[in-house]
Amino acid sequence: MNSHSNLSPARRSLLGVLALGAAMYAGSVQAQAGGQPPIPAGLGMKSWQDNGAEGRYLLQVIKGQLPKTVKPITGTVTSDTDCDADAQGLSHCHNTLKLADGTELTVIDTHNMHRNRCLGSGDQLALTGLGKPWIVGTLFKR
Repeated sequence: MNSHSNLSPARRSLLGVLALGAAMYAGSVQAQAGGQPPIPAGLGMKSWQDNGAEGRYLLQVIKGQLPKTVKPITGTVTSDTDCDADAQGLSHCHNTLKLADGTELTVIDTHNMHRNRCLGSGDQLALTGLGKPWIVGTLFKR
C-alpha cells in the first residue's frame, strides 16, 4: 500500500509542489556549479557565446598579474590548450600570454570556437584590465 494514499488530495498536491520545488532547486544548484562565471557588467556582451566577436575577448586571469597602467599593453599568445567544449558548446581554453615587459599571464578564454576562433600562438593582443580577475584582449589585425 502506498504511504501517500492516506493523504487528502490537497496534501498530496502540496507534497507534489514541494517535491517539484526541491527538484528545481537541486537542478539550479547543479547548473550554477557547472555554469559559467558571470560576465562583468558594462561590456555589452550578453552571453559567453559572443566572446571573441570582432576580435575582442574577455579573459579571466588565473595566473600572473597585469601591470598597473592606464594604457593598454601588448601581449603575445604563446600557448592554447584545454579547448574541449562543455555541454553548452563553450570551450574554456587556457592561454599563456607573454607581455611586452617579459612577464607572463595565464588566462581562461571562455568562448564558442565554432562562432569565434581560439587565440593562437603568435596572436598579438592589446590588453586592458577591468579589475581582478578580468582583462579584455583585442586582437591586432594581421
